[in-house]
Amino acid sequence: MTPRRRLLVVTTLALAVVAAAVIASPGGPRPAEPSAPAAAAAPFEGIPQNGIALGSPDAPFVLAEFADLQCPFCAAYARDVLPGVVDRYVRTGRVRLELHVLTFLGEDSVRAGAMAAAAARQDRLWSFADAFYRSQGHENSGYVTEDFLRGTGEAAGLDVERAFADRERPRVLETLAEADRAAGALKVQGTPSFYLRRGDGPARQVALEDLDAALSAR
Repeated sequence: MTPRRRLLVVTTLALAVVAAAVIASPGGPRPAEPSAPAAAAAPFEGIPQNGIALGSPDAPFVLAEFADLQCPFCAAYARDVLPGVVDRYVRTGRVRLELHVLTFLGEDSVRAGAMAAAAARQDRLWSFADAFYRSQGHENSGYVTEDFLRGTGEAAGLDVERAFADRERPRVLETLAEADRAAGALKVQGTPSFYLRRGDGPARQVALEDLDAALSAR
């Protein structure tokens, strides 16, 4: 898979956050150096996490995101756009989010993905991704070390020793395999990419600026 990455440029509207999808090259902005993992923010406080899902299991719509934790544009989305999506759609019970972690960018992505899948086993995937993005370094510079993962896991509230033990277990690796299969079935071409479905119905790709219209049309 050789995806083209999408940079989501944030625009603020009343009661909404809108992202415009812009095709960006791999030479886009990156943090100069990975920062020390900070204590996790609380954008998901009070919202149930269950495996890869965030939000009410009774929400009528599911918005699936495909992301690589090393992708700087995924980090920009998580920082600048996701809080508005959570406040407007998830906290109101209208939408449940799913995070499908891909690992196509290299070895650091593989290490990050395994820990993310282990975090999903503790229902802390979204918290882990949030902490990871805020400490993200150069792609494949070797920054995703055991110490980095430990600090990020602690910032996300993980039982880190359990996560380290779990990350090579078949059930955890299957979470990543399922994400790869889903991406292949949907022909995902870039990260972050978003697909909307009603319940267990068919998923179709959606641009976030069109999310209101897509929800109203279904």
